[in-house]
Formats: sequence, C-alpha cells, structure tokens
Amino acid sequence: MKKNWMFLILLGLFILILSACGQGAAGNEEPQTTDEIEAEESTDLVEEDTAIEENQEEVETEEPAESVEPVEEEVTASEDEEVIVEANVTPIELVFSDDQVMDMFRVERQLEVSDDELFKAALEAWVAGPTEEGLVSLLPEGVKVLSVEEIEGVAHASFSEELLQADVGSGTEYMLLQQIALAMKQFGFNETQILVDGEIHPELFGHIDTSVPIVAESLEDYETLN
Repeated sequence: MKKNWMFLILLGLFILILSACGQGAAGNEEPQTTDEIEAEESTDLVEEDTAIEENQEEVETEEPAESVEPVEEEVTASEDEEVIVEANVTPIELVFSDDQVMDMFRVERQLEVSDDELFKAALEAWVAGPTEEGLVSLLPEGVKVLSVEEIEGVAHASFSEELLQADVGSGTEYMLLQQIALAMKQFGFNETQILVDGEIHPELFGHIDTSVPIVAESLEDYETLN
C-alpha cells in the first residue's frame, strides 16, 4: 500500500516538473513589439512596390517597337519634252565668181542654225549658189556637202562625187578651191582639206595639187557686192 502511494507521489512530481519546463520554454520567447511589427509590415510594402515597378519595367521592355512603315515617295513622271536647240542668226560671207569668170566678189548671208551646224551650213549656202545678179556658181548640179570637221586645226570638207564633174580650167579651178577655203577662213581655218566622199584626191581637176590643204587668201582682198 505504501509502495502505491510512493509511486503516485513520484508520478505527480514528474508531471509538475514537465509542466514547469514547458512554461519556462514558452516564457523564454519574447513577444514582438509594435515597432517590430510595423517595421516588418513596412518592409513587406516596400518589397511589394519594388516588385510591381520591376514588373512594369519588364512589361515596357517587352513591348514590341512600333514598326516603321516605308514611306512611299510619290514620283510624278514628267511628260516627255522635246529638246529644242535654239538656232542663232549668224551673218557669214561667201565668195562667188562674176559671170565673166574674171573676178570674185563677197556677198553676205544670214544663217539661222545652231553652232554645231554652222560650218556645214555655210558650205551648203555656197553650193546653193548666188542670188545676186552678175554672179555665177562654178559647180555642176547635184553637189552635196557630206561633212565638215576640224582635224588638228585644219577644216576637212567632204563633198559628193558630183564635185568631180566641175568643168573648170586652171584659172577657174583656183577660184573654185579658194571659194571653199575662204568660206572656212571666216571661222578661223587658214587651211581646208577638200575631200570627195571622205577621200583625198591628189588632183581634183587636173591642175592644182589637192592632196594637201588649200591655204585661204584674205577675204579683204575681195570687194563686197551690194
């Protein structure tokens, strides 16, 4: 009987000791103060705001850039315009023989052509012959001016083969050749190489050497026919 009571007493003491230990452990945990709670809440709010801002920046960064559409330039097609070369009115002088084939005279012409066509147009006016009374042409019918060009300061004038049919003697041959050379002299050519179909003929009419350029006399040597 005593043993039972002793056992109960010991059991009660053991239970009391366990209860005391539990209360001591619980008492060691200090409760959070109001400041600590507010600090934790403030920290949580700051972290939430930071997270929100970072999310917004990520969203803005991830937004695709606006595509730039190519600007179509309106090109207005200009209508085809004819290129008009202005013709200049240029006074020139030509030399023709008198109807007795004894002398030569100067006459004036007005040519309405561009500068590029001036040399050829001058010889074409000479081939057309004089319109003044008392003057004649030494050329046969059908003569044409094929080309006129400058080569190393010398005028090269090419005529059609009809030129070879000119009926001239030694005196009239000289007149004919000088008339060509004088037409070019006013444009600054002291010498003119006369060609037929682009070729040099050593003696066009059998009297004067035409394998070399003809040296022009002075226009002032001839009287102007009014």
